[in-house]
Amino acid sequence: MTPATHVANCSTLFPGLAPAEAARAAARAGYREVEFWWPFAVEDPSEADIVGFADGLRDAGVELVAVNLWGGDMAAGQRGVLHERMLSDAHLDAVRRLMRLTGVSMGNLLPGAGGPEVTEVQRRHVRAVADALPGFTPLIEPMSGNPDLPVRDPWTATQLCRETGAGLLLDVFHLAELGVDVDDWLDDVAAGKQPLPHHVQIADSPGRGAPGGGDAPIEAWLGRLADLGYEGRVADEWLG
Repeated sequence: MTPATHVANCSTLFPGLAPAEAARAAARAGYREVEFWWPFAVEDPSEADIVGFADGLRDAGVELVAVNLWGGDMAAGQRGVLHERMLSDAHLDAVRRLMRLTGVSMGNLLPGAGGPEVTEVQRRHVRAVADALPGFTPLIEPMSGNPDLPVRDPWTATQLCRETGAGLLLDVFHLAELGVDVDDWLDDVAAGKQPLPHHVQIADSPGRGAPGGGDAPIEAWLGRLADLGYEGRVADEWLG
């Protein structure tokens, strides 16, 4: 079994720090690859802000491997806007600029809290984002915390991915919080009924702390994923 490459989610491990400072903190902690939630306060950051963010990563000596797409006003409880509208052209242009400057090639795309079932509007918008960003894989994850979020298990997430060209993001914290039978899903992966994820994130449950601080059998799940052929990254996304 090849050990997974661990990535720092700078937005959770180093909260409260400016992106450049968080990138330096990740480098000091031994990480060489990082991911961020959308690192700007607005959907359409300026060119100077985009270049400044990329320069901060380069100066820290870390590589950006994933960045969340715009999720609305997250502090106010929004978890995506695609149930209401498409991401703006200016936002997609900003992502393309980040791709050119950093090489980032994937990121979480929240479909929005539009109700317990995935709607055709959400499918159309997820597909449109995937089509608008060649070379970038939007990631769909089961997410806890709001009953109006329609993707609440990996089977539903995979179906949406198949319909839109997105990739599956497996966040074990959310799976544990949702009470998903992860072993059952892994059995389906082993049987060829479900694909391996495109990306994995970890934090323990309850509490969203580091592995070992809760009850989720994270090491067992990661070990089985590796045995099934997962060779991607594992992002450390617990609260620092």
